[in-house]
Amino acid sequence: MKLKTARLLALVLTTALASQVFLPVASLSAQDPQTPSHNQTQLTIPDGTEFTVLTTEEISSKTASENDPVNLKVADDVKINDRVVISKGTLVKGIVASVEQKGHLGKGGKLGLRVESTTAVDGQKIRLRASKGKGDTGTVGSTIALSLLISPLFLLRRGKDAVMKPGTRIKVFTDEDKNIRIPE
Repeated sequence: MKLKTARLLALVLTTALASQVFLPVASLSAQDPQTPSHNQTQLTIPDGTEFTVLTTEEISSKTASENDPVNLKVADDVKINDRVVISKGTLVKGIVASVEQKGHLGKGGKLGLRVESTTAVDGQKIRLRASKGKGDTGTVGSTIALSLLISPLFLLRRGKDAVMKPGTRIKVFTDEDKNIRIPE
């Protein structure tokens, strides 16, 4: 009889210890923040969605080189259906696409930036571009010709470096349709 009682007591203690070990683990997995929530809304950020970004540092044609990384930030919350899809202050990655040094004949420096991507509120990467459409047009040639006709002193003048100050506002556009999830 003592043997049966000892086995029963051992079984009860083993069960009690097992429940103490496994209950906290079960409760932790139920509260796991990575568990997908069913209270989410799916929204699409359409291709061509326009918003403004700000430069975070000075960029100059005197010191910049092609392919240098450039960090910008989102100026204001980007909203779709009154829901924030890209938060204000979110990092925007870009690169220096082209640099021309200042020169003679009043030729100023030139600086071209290419915006690459930013991040939606759900952590997804969103590709960006700097123009509404797919093509760009330039008027640099007509500007130089007009300046030569207006001022003969223009030939003696040396150009200035192109400089973008911190806080310079730049319009950018999404370069893809992107489906994102927003918590309710």
